[in-house]
Amino acid sequence: MKFWSDFYDLLMPDLPECPAAAADSALRQSSVAFCEQSLAWQTKHQPVLVMGGIAEYSFSPPEGTEIHAIINAVLDGEEIEPFACEKNITIWSRQTGKPRYVLGGPSSLTLIPTPDSNGVLAIRVALKPSATSAGIDDELFHEYREAITHGAMGRLMLSPKKPYTNIQLAPYHQQQFIIKTAAAGMRVARSYARAPLQTAILRRG
Repeated sequence: MKFWSDFYDLLMPDLPECPAAAADSALRQSSVAFCEQSLAWQTKHQPVLVMGGIAEYSFSPPEGTEIHAIINAVLDGEEIEPFACEKNITIWSRQTGKPRYVLGGPSSLTLIPTPDSNGVLAIRVALKPSATSAGIDDELFHEYREAITHGAMGRLMLSPKKPYTNIQLAPYHQQQFIIKTAAAGMRVARSYARAPLQTAILRRG
């Protein structure tokens, strides 16, 4: 893991007198936004043992992370697919008669319809830092530290009446964050479909 302080060499020179706590908070928020928008932090979740008659299953993400999205799901060797539903819940659509799943939040998924037999569900998930995370994955740091730093600087420079307030420069960093995050998301969109179920930080091509 790389700690938020590992970003300081890029962040702090342009933020005079910025407290470490404020920097860490901005870096965490920027990392969360980056991961949510790009889906660049992906990993194989441990196998979910499905039991007949039980629909809901809890996630077990790595310490300091939350599940943001399910990228791929395979139940007993057969892939199941998503469809959109109300209230920002993602469920699976193809009318094949196979179970589909609902992502109801960062803590669990729900199989629909409730399975009537046992099985094994293999899932690939997109992660993001949790609200109490102390840092991010090493590979994510090395690949995307500039994007995350731009996001944090854009946030901090908009803080009112601080030594590091810079209303003129903040939009530049916000724009760079948007551009670099979108580029990361495009790489993910090209790369993750049918990808093997393993940890993957999508690298710059």
